[in-house]
Amino acid sequence: MARYDLNAMQLDLRRELENGFLEESEEMVNTIKMIMSNYESHPKDWESKEKWSDKKYTRTLLDKGNGHYNLMILCWNTGQESPIHNHPKSHCFMKTLKGEVFEELYENPDMTSCCGGKMKKIQDRVYTLNDVAHITDADGLHRVGNKSHVEGAVTLHLYSPPFSSCKKYDDDTGKSTEVPMGYDQDFTEQCCSRSCCEK
Repeated sequence: MARYDLNAMQLDLRRELENGFLEESEEMVNTIKMIMSNYESHPKDWESKEKWSDKKYTRTLLDKGNGHYNLMILCWNTGQESPIHNHPKSHCFMKTLKGEVFEELYENPDMTSCCGGKMKKIQDRVYTLNDVAHITDADGLHRVGNKSHVEGAVTLHLYSPPFSSCKKYDDDTGKSTEVPMGYDQDFTEQCCSRSCCEK
């Protein structure tokens, strides 16, 4: 029996999200998590798409999902992390492909006062190989990163619906800044032999 590889997972995601998130249902969330969980990370599936930087974590776009989602690989060099950020009206799924990543969950800041205030952390989480996580803005804001000083980490992210910008938040004041979401690499024009870029 053929191994359930990254291409097969992409095909299943395409079928399931053919029309996007039709309902804000726990069942839909669980289905996407199950598809991503069924794939056991294998470096040969994605190592040709890795991109590493000493300055920041990198984002490689794999699939635009017919406009209903974006699927991407993020590479986290040692000690790299994201700012605290939101996911505007989007579901964020994350699977650990290599190493270990942390997630810090924060409350949405109360900006009704003139001075704001320090961001309030709700929870710390750790994800190891093949773990799958899910978050929306209803859960809170988060920061993700790699605390290891010896090993890089790789994660697979799915955002549905996709978004072109998000807000990052200052740790000390809670003030937000709108930032564009760019990519360091784009593989969406390089279709695989199993037609992962088709319905």
